[in-house]
Amino acid sequence: MNKTLTRKYLYDARWLWLSCAAILYAFCWLRVWIVSRFDMSRFQKVLEQFEHLERFFPIPLEELTTYTGRIAITFDEPLVVTSIVIWAIARGSDCVSGELGRGTLELLLAQPISRIRLFWTHASMTILGIAGLVLMAWLGTCTGIATCEVTEKIPATMELPLLDMEIPNPLAKPQEVVRPMSELTSSWYFLPAITNLFCLGFFIAGLSCLMSSWDRYRWRTIGIVVGIYLVQMVFYIAGLASEQLSWLLHFTFFTAYEPALFVNILIRSPEQLWELARFTAEGHYERPGPLGSHLLLLILGSCCFLCATLLFQRRDLPAPI
Repeated sequence: MNKTLTRKYLYDARWLWLSCAAILYAFCWLRVWIVSRFDMSRFQKVLEQFEHLERFFPIPLEELTTYTGRIAITFDEPLVVTSIVIWAIARGSDCVSGELGRGTLELLLAQPISRIRLFWTHASMTILGIAGLVLMAWLGTCTGIATCEVTEKIPATMELPLLDMEIPNPLAKPQEVVRPMSELTSSWYFLPAITNLFCLGFFIAGLSCLMSSWDRYRWRTIGIVVGIYLVQMVFYIAGLASEQLSWLLHFTFFTAYEPALFVNILIRSPEQLWELARFTAEGHYERPGPLGSHLLLLILGSCCFLCATLLFQRRDLPAPI
C-alpha cells in the first residue's frame, strides 16, 4: 500500500517539482554568470553608495566585493526562497485538507492503512521533494562555477630601475586576464547555505501540514500559512529597519535563515559554524548561531509535524461534500 501511495503522491506533484527544480537550477546558474560579468573594481564603487543601508545586507558590504560573497547572496534571492516555499506550502496543505476537499481522503482511509502511515507517506514525499529542490539549486551553482569565466583587469605597472620597484602606470591600458570562476571560489563553500535553505523549507512544510491537519479547506490552509509567512517577513524587515523595533527579530523565524552569512563564516571563521548562539561584545545574547539556526528550524518543523500527526490521528473527519 505504501508503494501505491508513494506513486500517487509522486504523480500528483511531478509537474510542480519539475517546474521548481528547473527554475532553481537555471536561476542559480544564471546568477553565477551574472556575477562573472561584473568588474570587481566597478562593483566596489557601486557598493560605496549603499553604506548607509548596510544593516539590510545579510553580510558586510566588503564581503560583496568577493565572488563568493556575491554568489552566496543567490540563496537570499526572493525567487530561490519562493520556489522552496511554494513547494512546501502546496504539498503540505494537500496532506489532509487537500484530500478532504477533493473527497478522496475517506476513500484512502477505507483501505487497510493507518492514518499515521497515510500522513507520513505524504509528509516524507514533501520533505524528499525539498531535499531534491535544494540539491538542484546547489547543482545549478556548481554548474555556473564550472562553466563561467571572469575577465579581470590588471593595472599596468612600470619599473623604476634605480629603486628596483614597480609603480602603477596610469597611461598604459590595463591588462585583461581571463580566469575560470572555479579558481576564484568553490562550490563547497555554499553547503551551509544549502542546508539552511533545506531547514527553512522543512519548517514551512511542517507548518503547512499542521494547518492542513485540522482544516478541511485547502484554500484556507494556504491562506493561513501565507499570512503567517508574510507577518513574519514584516517582523524581520521592521526589526532590521529600526533599532526601536529590533526586539521583533526574536519573534520571526527569518532570523534563523542567513545563508550568505553562514557562507562568510565558513570562509573566515569555520570554527564558528558550530556555535548555537551569537553574543555581543558585552556578552548579551544577539541571535542564534549557524548551528543554532539550523537546529531551531528543524526543531520547530519537527514539532509542527508531530502536532499535525496527533491532530490528524484524533480528529473526526467530516463527510465529503
